[in-house]
Amino acid sequence: MSATIFSPLFHIAYRCAQTGRSLYWRIFKPSVFGAKLVVFNAAGEVLLIRHSYGRSDLYMLPGGGVGRNEDAHIAAIRELREEVQCSAEDVVFLGKYFDDSKGAKNTISVFTATTRDEPVIDGKEIIEARFIALDHLPDNVSAASRRRIAEATGQAEIQAHW
Repeated sequence: MSATIFSPLFHIAYRCAQTGRSLYWRIFKPSVFGAKLVVFNAAGEVLLIRHSYGRSDLYMLPGGGVGRNEDAHIAAIRELREEVQCSAEDVVFLGKYFDDSKGAKNTISVFTATTRDEPVIDGKEIIEARFIALDHLPDNVSAASRRRIAEATGQAEIQAHW
């Protein structure tokens, strides 16, 4: 049976999992750790993705959770590979950011990187991934992603919050 038949089921499962995680975060307020990448291609375009869950209307930077005893640098590279099948080169630490707006005490390490690869999506967790010219960013880029891109390109001073 084709994977596209099951794609809507995966979207529902991801949305349910995200709702459960959000509820857990609001009640228990755990400390969680994430990693994101501002990834550029040879043309200087930035990689943006859209998830099938949460704010699926927003473009965001690729990334995800840092596992227990996992280095944030390694997690960022792993997440890029898992989400869009791209390898990361020239990975450089950009900054550490803090966000408690969703209940959890979230610490996010952000890195810059380059890739020679074109993104490939699975259509389950990630529904869109593409490189976009910096002077043509769509209006629906998340505010946090827009700030990280500006910091990575030297258009804004690095901030210590999300």
